[in-house]
Amino acid sequence: MRTARRVTVPLLLLGLLLAGLVVVPASGHAALVGSDPEPDADLSALPRSVELEFNEPIGSSAEVAVTAPDGEAVPVTSTRVDDRFVRADLDSSTARGDFVVAYRVVSVDGHPVSGQYAVTVTEGEQVARPAAVPVAQESFVHRHREHLLWGGLVAVVAVGLVVAPLLRRSSA
Repeated sequence: MRTARRVTVPLLLLGLLLAGLVVVPASGHAALVGSDPEPDADLSALPRSVELEFNEPIGSSAEVAVTAPDGEAVPVTSTRVDDRFVRADLDSSTARGDFVVAYRVVSVDGHPVSGQYAVTVTEGEQVARPAAVPVAQESFVHRHREHLLWGGLVAVVAVGLVVAPLLRRSSA
């Protein structure tokens, strides 16, 4: 019985350590913490650039797209990444209405992070809005399938580390 305890405690500690190593890196995704212009801002004209700030450094790959109220893309002339900041220079637009700023960056841990927000331009030409098109939504399970897989694997290992000594004890 003492031998089982000597083996069980180190195995449980090893299992917890491995679980921590798997779970902790998976939680460090980049998140948008600031932008210029800010979400839902009312502007007299579309700015010449969009700046995004994230909570951690991101990889060198970043995409920014700006969509005008009529559904047309506003040309992005250049995109630069500097540590936690992304700057996208835009061509001018004379349209008035709601513009959508969409971004996609790669987190330090290699996971893509994307999002979007709207800003309103209050002066300029009125443009026709496109017909609404339904957007396919990714399910929670689809977005987090890798995390769920690792979590399931950790759960199986943890259960095995708890059950194995109990089975050995009952057979002795």
